[in-house]
Amino acid sequence: MFARIAIVLFSFAAAIACAGPLGPDGRPGTALPGKFIWFDLATENVAAARVFYGAVFDWKFEQVSGGPPEYTVIRNATGKVGGMFRKPRRNDVRAGAHWLSLISVRDVQESARIVSERGGSVLLAPTQVPGRGTHAVFRDPQGAIFGVLAATGGDPADDPIVDGDVFWLDLFTPDPAKAAQFYADLAGYEVGEGPTRAGPKRSYLVTGAVARAGIIAQQSAGLAPAWLPYFLVDDVPATIEKARRAGGKVLVAPRVEYLNGKVAVLADPNGGVFGIVDWP
Repeated sequence: MFARIAIVLFSFAAAIACAGPLGPDGRPGTALPGKFIWFDLATENVAAARVFYGAVFDWKFEQVSGGPPEYTVIRNATGKVGGMFRKPRRNDVRAGAHWLSLISVRDVQESARIVSERGGSVLLAPTQVPGRGTHAVFRDPQGAIFGVLAATGGDPADDPIVDGDVFWLDLFTPDPAKAAQFYADLAGYEVGEGPTRAGPKRSYLVTGAVARAGIIAQQSAGLAPAWLPYFLVDDVPATIEKARRAGGKVLVAPRVEYLNGKVAVLADPNGGVFGIVDWP
């Protein structure tokens, strides 16, 4: 597992080091620390990923001018969603794909220091990329992989989310209280608990009175801790059917007790896991 992650990160660093503007559609001077502002898919087959996600979300894809052919920017109807890059496969590593979510921070070097002091690991050291900003990739103390980014062009404002955007994120982890304290120390979150309309009990990571993500106790000991992004859709059953026709799998089917059946968890043909949600 960790060998596979290392290959993902080395590929990620190589792809973006010579690329152009690969950050969010930010507003200069706008900083929203704690907001998840960029999402990258590491996958063995970028061409196949483009076909799958284009069919499911109607995303459009753009090669970065002057960058390597492996990196693709993802766009929906209103702007950038994130990117995808090729993760080469080694013989001793299982095939797969992985979504990497990046949190806005003011100081990436300081984030790396906090991660190390709080028992996490630095997997990709703070790296400055022209046109993007400075980013790093970490493993939290319980094993979940995530990134941070101080975007040169500023952070996107909290505008209304549209279909195809990342609407929400959940961290599935064996010790939610410990995880909540770690991320509060890292990104200045307030941690709260409250009623939920979507299944299991959550803790909430909040900045500026906005809930940015949830933390859920992991029920299965056989699963690795992970961040799960949910993309907004207007019809969960129709989106599931599109995903199935494109070669995806349903990992968690809609259930009436989870947001009235308006949420599901899917996997792309290479194993990249993501959620979908229809939020009124």
